[in-house]
Amino acid sequence: MRVLITGATGFIGRTVAAQLAGRGALLRCLVRSSSDRSVLSGIDCEFVEGDLTDSGSLTSAVEGCSTVLHLGAETAPVARDRVAAVNVKGSGELARVARESGVERFVYASTLLVARHGLNRPRGWARVARSKLEGESAVLRHMPAVVFRLAPCFGPNDHLVCPLMARIRRPWPISWFLGQGTFQTQPLWVEDAAECLALAALEGKTSSSPREIAGPEVMSVLEFWDALACALRVFRIRLHLPETFLRIAGFPLARMRGRLDALRLAETFIGHTAAEQNFSPVLLGRPLVTLEEGLARMLGTSEKKEAPAGAGA
Repeated sequence: MRVLITGATGFIGRTVAAQLAGRGALLRCLVRSSSDRSVLSGIDCEFVEGDLTDSGSLTSAVEGCSTVLHLGAETAPVARDRVAAVNVKGSGELARVARESGVERFVYASTLLVARHGLNRPRGWARVARSKLEGESAVLRHMPAVVFRLAPCFGPNDHLVCPLMARIRRPWPISWFLGQGTFQTQPLWVEDAAECLALAALEGKTSSSPREIAGPEVMSVLEFWDALACALRVFRIRLHLPETFLRIAGFPLARMRGRLDALRLAETFIGHTAAEQNFSPVLLGRPLVTLEEGLARMLGTSEKKEAPAGAGA
């Protein structure tokens, strides 16, 4: 089976690529000319250079593939038109090309972010999240697909926990906190997310509705922050930035300065990212990695369990 992966050099993509290769899949990765391909070193894969806005490169990338795993997206703080061209129109074009090329399975990674519990749309400032949800419709207009809405993923070298822990580690005793901390989240260990996506790419069936993929614990973002501080064994006084300030000045300033880290943190801290029906335990059939366990692995503090007496005799 040959699988085309878009976004393979991203945080989740590289983990999915390793899992698919380990399961015997033949991998083809659509990469931009500026992509850092070294993150996939050691993984047997074929590179096709292109872009989601270039229909010709999509045709070349899809040719001969039975499955498309679409993780690629424009997440940088760029113009709204660019985000729509890549995440919405580009996703639809990839699905169209895939259908015409005889692709059997299409898996699309979307987002769980919504404005508040019970409201199924992100707020206007969350451009990337809104475009990912619009991308779902663009894909489904052209072919049936497995759509996964992912909770915020964390793991080594991520764009959420690592930058936040770096802020908490700073020597001064005060840390800025986005919002009031009441929104709910359900952090998902990256290897659990990658396994869900890999299984869907290899064995998944289309569904009539998107599936929510999240971690095992629902918590407030304040509890999430406290868990990171506890894992680091530090205490910091929190100063809360009001949402009104963020909407009026924070987001425009972050985009102007290219602060992708600030925008990603905001999407987690002042948006709802918890699942109503978490499909990942059903799909994996095993316990998921908790936030505490994942942080211990990241910090190298996880304890090795001793083998029971007589084991290996």
